[in-house]
Amino acid sequence: MVAITPVIAARVLFSVLGLFMLATLLYTIFTDGSPFRKEVLTPWMGATLIDFYINVAAIWAWVIYKESNCFGALLWIVLLICFGSISTCLYIVIELFKLSPEDPLYLVFLNSRSSVVDN
Repeated sequence: MVAITPVIAARVLFSVLGLFMLATLLYTIFTDGSPFRKEVLTPWMGATLIDFYINVAAIWAWVIYKESNCFGALLWIVLLICFGSISTCLYIVIELFKLSPEDPLYLVFLNSRSSVVDN
């Protein structure tokens, strides 16, 4: 039997969250149409977009830190802007699969050039 480690639990959690957001997005598009209509452009939409892009900027910093080449970082930044939390969850799941199930979960935040000293 496979033990559920924090890395495996995080893989499942972020996979489910990403798929849930994708399903929500597709459902909304198919039932309500395009989000780019005048009647949905309310002050709340503006606040939501500002919140989203501030959050994306914070995630960009982490992606730029994690990625070893500029092309990879740029690609992920474009995906984050275009697809939001779906891309964020995908990025986290990919990074989690780079860890072994026995690794401590905090290693997902570090880049491959970081050195970790265990006490």
